[in-house]
Amino acid sequence: TGGGGDPSASNSQLTKSAGGLGGGRVKEFIYKDLVNTKTDVENLTEFALHCADLSLTGDQLATLVAKQVLAIFPGKIEACNIYFADAIDEFLTNPITGKTIAIDASTLVGKCVMNVEMFTSGSTLYVPLHSSSVAIGAVELTLSEHLDDNKMRVLDATISVASLSIRNQKLFEGLRWQHTKAEAMLEMAARLSRDNLQETILVQSIMNTAKQLTESDRCSIFLVKESTLQAYFEDGATVTMSIDAGIAGHVAKTGETVNIVDAYQDPRFNSSVDRATGYRTNTILCMPVLYEGTIVAVAQLINKLDRVNDDTTRVRRVFSKRDEELFETFSTFTGVSLRNCRVNADLVAEKRKSEAILDVVTLLSNTDIRDVNKIVHHVMVGARKLLAADRASLFLIDKEHNELYSTVADSTGGKEIRFPCGRGIAGVVAATGVGENIRDAYQDDRFNREIDKQFGYRTQSVLCEPIALNGEVLAVAQLVNKTLDDGTVTTFSVQDQEAFRTFALFAGISIANSHLLEFAVRAGREAMELNNAREQGVMKRRESQVKIVAISQEERDTVRTLTLADDFDVTSLDFSLFSVREKYGELALDAAVAVAMRVLLSTGLPQKFGCTEDVLLNFVLQCRRKYRKVPYHNFFHVVDVCQTLHTFIYKGGVIGEVLTELECFVLLVTALVHDLDHMGVNNSFHLKTDSPLGILSSASGNSSVLEVHHCNLAIEILSEPESNVFMGLTGADATSSYRGLIDCVLATDMARHGELLNRFAEMLKEGFDKNEENHRRLVMMMVLKAGDISNVTKPFEISRLWAVAVTEEFYRQGDMERERGVAVLPMFDRTQNNELAKGQIGFINFVAGKFFESLCMGPLGLLAWTKENVTSNKNTWQRILDERSQSTATSSS
Repeated sequence: TGGGGDPSASNSQLTKSAGGLGGGRVKEFIYKDLVNTKTDVENLTEFALHCADLSLTGDQLATLVAKQVLAIFPGKIEACNIYFADAIDEFLTNPITGKTIAIDASTLVGKCVMNVEMFTSGSTLYVPLHSSSVAIGAVELTLSEHLDDNKMRVLDATISVASLSIRNQKLFEGLRWQHTKAEAMLEMAARLSRDNLQETILVQSIMNTAKQLTESDRCSIFLVKESTLQAYFEDGATVTMSIDAGIAGHVAKTGETVNIVDAYQDPRFNSSVDRATGYRTNTILCMPVLYEGTIVAVAQLINKLDRVNDDTTRVRRVFSKRDEELFETFSTFTGVSLRNCRVNADLVAEKRKSEAILDVVTLLSNTDIRDVNKIVHHVMVGARKLLAADRASLFLIDKEHNELYSTVADSTGGKEIRFPCGRGIAGVVAATGVGENIRDAYQDDRFNREIDKQFGYRTQSVLCEPIALNGEVLAVAQLVNKTLDDGTVTTFSVQDQEAFRTFALFAGISIANSHLLEFAVRAGREAMELNNAREQGVMKRRESQVKIVAISQEERDTVRTLTLADDFDVTSLDFSLFSVREKYGELALDAAVAVAMRVLLSTGLPQKFGCTEDVLLNFVLQCRRKYRKVPYHNFFHVVDVCQTLHTFIYKGGVIGEVLTELECFVLLVTALVHDLDHMGVNNSFHLKTDSPLGILSSASGNSSVLEVHHCNLAIEILSEPESNVFMGLTGADATSSYRGLIDCVLATDMARHGELLNRFAEMLKEGFDKNEENHRRLVMMMVLKAGDISNVTKPFEISRLWAVAVTEEFYRQGDMERERGVAVLPMFDRTQNNELAKGQIGFINFVAGKFFESLCMGPLGLLAWTKENVTSNKNTWQRILDERSQSTATSSS
């Protein structure tokens, strides 16, 4: 009743229902009931407050619940057992005793939890602990007498509080587990990062860690290698199998997680291993290990460990979702570690390959080109070392007898082996020109076992490749029995084939070079005869006043009478040769000559070094004659380079401060000759298509095909007195000028781009010394190179027009390559519809950006505007690219 009220009125109904009890006894009954109720509520409130402590462990919470239940029925309960449910592993655990019981109908406690139902069996009461109809445990009460119905209401309230507290405690434990898992993963990641990069050691560490994480009995790792799985087992054994084999193969192909509760009920499980070892596989968890979305391995965990009680009874467990989650997280670190291991192995293999190639090149450079057998021997020894092959052979083709023969095959004792083309593996390769990778030679009908019988050898794996030149097979190279470090014979891989083909290329070049030797000697003899004839011809022409290459008076007059507008400031950084071309139309080439003359004469350098205006004009016109009408590498390009060098020399503080006046004069002259007779194709084109220049380059070993050609033509022009701008030089000045010109032209070869940058960086480390001719020569080479690729340093619109021109030239080369049946690079393929902006951004990122940043260091610091303009142009190209992408996206939507 409310405080201060009369209880008699409010208890009148209770009095009536007392069924004959006297007034005094009724009051006593009501009073005791109210007192007991108040006490139960206080106890329940205090119990709830204790249970709200999230720092309680499972056994502490279970003890608290048990004490509260016993207190409700003092003396009426003999035993109280509390069980918490583990939903992941589907069993019940008594946190106090550690006893484990399965959640199934095999026990009454399990049945209580399964059905979420309270019932009595004999003298034992089973009460489910549940929250929102989800069972989270059970209370097992062994009774000594019947329980009071009134107290059962209190028990029900206590069970509700206990259920809520247990649920909260489990949620808190889950959060704590996530924290612990994160710490464990970091520790394991650190452990893996410390492990040896040797594959076998790393895999063993992964298997041990995976077992520990998932509480499994065994673990195997299957590494995905091309079309096979390389299986690693805990006992150290390794087996190579098909990628389609078994459960691991299924996971490797599909990327699916396979969680098997009973292995013998799964048709993919191979029970023969169990029968052979006496082991019993029950549960299996098989999951992929990925790196950046690619499956690099498969882990197979076997038999989740049982939960063992103190009384030695076992509760069987299966792999749970938590195990899958744990391993999936762990596999992230595993994938990275395996990838790092594989990258390291690739680097080691590449290093070994590079060393082997270097060894071969060194040996070949010291070998008489006429000794074919010695050349082949050196190449094959290097290949055997590279690919870890037990034996190597090279069979030359005797076209007269249509046979293959060899005296350099391993273990032949110098005996010659001969057999017809078309017979055996090597014979078939010789006939078809197609390589073969044989995993087991004795399973191949083409293999000739007689050779093995003859020398007492067992051939297993064979790698056989043709050595060809211009489609003609010259020889067949063959490697036998790839061996591991322990001596085990294995098969050759795709990477082995690629490496082998590199060696086959060297062998082919060496063999071809022996044939080309005669050609080179003959070509040299013819060149000497031609040179003698030229000298004699010059003398005759001088006597008759007939020149080899004559510049007509008309040509000179056309240029002299052409008035170059005063608004074309050839010394300006914003000068545009495109404006000159547009203004003068058909006379654009004459206008370009006028620009070059104005640039050169404005310096006063030609006059200072004894070059008359007539000789200078003849020289410029001779250069113009030797440029072709190609989109980019034409006369306009070299005039632009010459004008650009003028700005570098005078606005960049090069003359006097860094280079001598003579060296600056040589640079301006070299600008006009550095691309003479450029055919609009690069060095790669000549080498790939075996043009005359390419053949001469291969025979001489010089890959700068075009640059050598430019130098030869430049010397031819300068050898004529009427066009020799160096005629006024004598002695050391003349020698230095010619050498400077040649060095600078050769430096424009893009194949030497990296080498040039490295040499410049090394010089800067030492410190530039103006008094050192080698230092100044290197600066000359860098300045000419900068002028050659200076398009990206110009105002954007000018830079864009040059980019269009060079792209068109690339496309024309691609068209010619396609016609000749050779590979076309994407940037040369007009069918790819490449974005101009992307091409320019790529060129800046990979070539020009770093170059001009390096150029502006040290003595050439005043050229900083070039670096700034490169960055500005790149940003403009990127903005164009972004706007176009946005426009395309808008149109699509």
